[in-house]
Amino acid sequence: MVTGKYSLCEKGRPSEGRPFFINQVRYLSILVLISISCSQDILTDISMGPFEATYSMQDIAVKECFQGPLYMGEIENRQITEASGLAVSRSFGGSLWTHNNQGDHNRVFLIGSDGSDRSTFRIRNTGNRDWEDMAIGPGPDRTMNYLYIADIGDNRQVHDIKSIYRFKEPERIDPELRVQWIDGEDVIRFRYPDGMKDAETVMIDPLTRDLLVVSKSSFPTSVYIARYPQNTEEIFEIELLGTLPFTGATGGDISPDGRNITIKTKEIVYNWTRNNKEQIRDAFIRLPSRLPYIPEVQGEAIAWNEEGTAYYTLSESKGIIPVLYKYEKKADTNCSEP
Repeated sequence: MVTGKYSLCEKGRPSEGRPFFINQVRYLSILVLISISCSQDILTDISMGPFEATYSMQDIAVKECFQGPLYMGEIENRQITEASGLAVSRSFGGSLWTHNNQGDHNRVFLIGSDGSDRSTFRIRNTGNRDWEDMAIGPGPDRTMNYLYIADIGDNRQVHDIKSIYRFKEPERIDPELRVQWIDGEDVIRFRYPDGMKDAETVMIDPLTRDLLVVSKSSFPTSVYIARYPQNTEEIFEIELLGTLPFTGATGGDISPDGRNITIKTKEIVYNWTRNNKEQIRDAFIRLPSRLPYIPEVQGEAIAWNEEGTAYYTLSESKGIIPVLYKYEKKADTNCSEP
């Protein structure tokens, strides 16, 4: 187990002259964790147990350094009827990915930042039982960007096994094809350690490549972590990272620099600011701020832009034409404080 006392990233062992009383079993566990954390010099501590945030979520101040909502445009593609997840594309500038909720085909939609239709991709080797969120970020190949589709919805809490599909972000649109097919490369299948849960939020930590899943219906909200490298061969038990004192999480995202950890409900967007080289759990135990948000009808999806200077929101409500909204950082404003 790692206690966080020593940095092992320079040589894979403590510096000369420092005490190092550790048996072989503990040393092997440290070597495993080095490969996960050292590229960012973040020490991963798995010995502390789940955190419990006990602060009050009432009267949390709104960060006034963002402005909006800015109306970006109606969603042109009328096949997008329940836009449950949202992610800003890295391959296609000025574009975002979204997908429908349960019952749809195994497909993702590429839309412009004005809501225009850009393309549709079907994903082989996947199924849509109840897709609730998506994320974009690093994966096994550090030179590529990956999409993560979270098949984790479970309103009645009857499904034991949940799935997250991972595949490389497409890099080319074929103008001759109305729908393109790509391969779903990996499926991450897991169980919760404390019973079946309904969840609608998945996030990828860009610094460690760990996956976070956030429960929706339970109080307090449970935050789970699947540490990198995630098992894609066998069903495993996901780890409870800790609990937060609210309920109703419908979506979330971590900014590409890893600084902003954002979870939204249908009415409120909470944001935890992460200090340099800090573990996510350390950010969660501090009181968050609120980001500006005007509630949408069944508004669930949220995503940071690549620069971390703006975030988008989108509604999944049936029976209306969804609108893409954007909230931007005000000029000459410092939003970096915890």
